[in-house]
Amino acid sequence: DPSLIGRLATLRFLEDGSNVLFLGPPGVGKTALAIGLALKALEAGHRISFLASHDLVARFRRATRMDRVDRLLTTLLRPKLLVLDEIGYTPLERPEATFLFEVVAKRYDRAKSMIVTSNKSWGAWGEILPDQVMTAAILDRLLHRSVTVNIQGESYRLRQHRKAGLTPRPTQEGGTD
Repeated sequence: DPSLIGRLATLRFLEDGSNVLFLGPPGVGKTALAIGLALKALEAGHRISFLASHDLVARFRRATRMDRVDRLLTTLLRPKLLVLDEIGYTPLERPEATFLFEVVAKRYDRAKSMIVTSNKSWGAWGEILPDQVMTAAILDRLLHRSVTVNIQGESYRLRQHRKAGLTPRPTQEGGTD
C-alpha cells in the first residue's frame, strides 16, 4: 500500500514510539523498506542502529564471553530507531531469546521505536523462540504500538533471474516448466 508507506515515511511512528513490522517471504522488499525508513530517520537527525538477527546473536555471544551484556543492552537502547532485520531465519536459543526480550521490553518501556523484518507470520514465531510464554511476551510488546505490513508475492531476485532466462517459470501446480 503506497499510501501506508508514505505515512510511515513521515516518521510520525518515531514520535509515537511505535514499531513497524514488515512480514513476508524472502526477496519481497522487507529489508529495502526498512533501510529506506531508517535512512529517512537518519536524514531527519535521529540516531539509528541496524542489525541483522545473526549479527545481534553474534554480538550477544561476544558480549557474554566478555561479561559486557549490560553494555550491549545500553548500546541497543540508545538510538531513537533500532532496525532488527531477518528475525526468523534461524531459531534462537534461550539466552539469545531472553536478551531479545530484554531489548524489546526496555525499548517498549521507553517508547523507542523498532523496525522488525521477518519471514515468519506471528503465529510461526513459536518456531524461532524457545517457548510460547516468551513468544507471547515479545509479540505483546512489539504489536501493542505498531503497524504491520504484510508483503506477498514472488522474490524480486527470482523475478530478475526469470526475466534473464536463468530460472524456469513456476507452473500452476507449483512446479517449474
